[in-house]
Amino acid sequence: MVKIKFEHKILISYLLVGGLWISFSDRLLIKIISDPVYMTEIQTYKGWFYVLVTGFLFYILLKKHLLKIRDAEKKAKESDSLKTAFLQNISHEIRTPMNGIVGFAGLLKENGLTKEQKEMYLDIITKSSDQLLIVVNDVLDISLIDSGNVTINKTQFHLNDFMEQIYSAHGTMLRDGFSLELNNTLASANHIVFTDQVKLIQVIDNLIDNAIKYTLKGAIEFGCEIKENQLLFFVKDSGIGIAPEYQDKIFDRFHRAEIETTKTIGGAGLGLSICKGNLDLLGGDIWVESKLGIGSKFFFTIPCDFVVQEITEEQKEDIEWEVSPGYVLVAEDEEYNFQYISRILTDAGINFVRATNGKEAVDICRNSLNIDLILMDIKMPVLNGYDAVKIIREFKNEIPIIAQTAFAIGDEKQKALDVGCNDYIAKPFKKDELLRKIKRNRI
Repeated sequence: MVKIKFEHKILISYLLVGGLWISFSDRLLIKIISDPVYMTEIQTYKGWFYVLVTGFLFYILLKKHLLKIRDAEKKAKESDSLKTAFLQNISHEIRTPMNGIVGFAGLLKENGLTKEQKEMYLDIITKSSDQLLIVVNDVLDISLIDSGNVTINKTQFHLNDFMEQIYSAHGTMLRDGFSLELNNTLASANHIVFTDQVKLIQVIDNLIDNAIKYTLKGAIEFGCEIKENQLLFFVKDSGIGIAPEYQDKIFDRFHRAEIETTKTIGGAGLGLSICKGNLDLLGGDIWVESKLGIGSKFFFTIPCDFVVQEITEEQKEDIEWEVSPGYVLVAEDEEYNFQYISRILTDAGINFVRATNGKEAVDICRNSLNIDLILMDIKMPVLNGYDAVKIIREFKNEIPIIAQTAFAIGDEKQKALDVGCNDYIAKPFKKDELLRKIKRNRI
């Protein structure tokens, strides 16, 4: 349907009403009135009536249009205000850990530091780096969700084991005055769910982190149950609570229950938006019940998609580490990245050889028989990682290839798998994550 512009609506309405009024009223008056003086008087009243009718009609149209403009203007101002507050908060959240990283890295260069001081400085740098990475990942996640570049990768896993792992991970990081409780009504140990495990853990982690952040002390409880053919998860806290007027807004982009809380409570304020975006992709829903000063209880649902078969051995990661006599080919052009990877491999007793570009990686694979895994960087000179993998697959189809890249926009993992990679790891990665990938894929 073609949308008519407002000014055209006004013109059409004016001509239509005027034309109809003149045509039908004049014909009727000529038939019943013959006195010219009386006709003139009637025409005057008729003109005023027309002016009043059209004026009232235009008033209605203009008011309706102006209300839309004013509403849009109000929303634009509110959006600008929220975006400004968001950017200020993001700036604070980036600069704060960067200050710790830059500051304490500089202090490490000083002479005369004790072992305890060095360990403390390194611990601060590590924690600040993790904090910075969380902010960057949140911004990238919300950008990917908004642009529609997120896909669902469903796998099967034991839901009870999954919940126990989350409980163990967060239970070790609680400060004094806190307790974490897992209330899981899924009694069967054989409940295997088929969904996107990464998205699910991201939602639960965000909600638990929020509960810890906004709770000074007390109990935090989370769990899962089956309700109306859906999996119903919840995270309950005894924190500061959320005012009723904010409860519908906290899941929107750039919104935060109280902007003032950014002065005392850290975080970019994107966690709940990411939760909602992920649950929309999973076909679920999220909502909150909260009272100020008492606490909040967040609920979310996903489709209840259980499977009967057991998890395959390939999906389990409890295999023993075995040192292979072969070599891992590290295709990496950035020197600092290579030094980091080489240190991890050396400490693990893994033999490796380096390629500084894609062509060199292809040549090494073509001429060497004892390469049993490839860590392939995607962005490299001469020949990029994707093209290098395609060529390698022409003569070595059995060798495992793990793509490693700092690209975060778009479905890079699926692209890597499509060209022939067996697995994918995103930079920055930690030591245990890399070794886990190598252990899972190595011949």
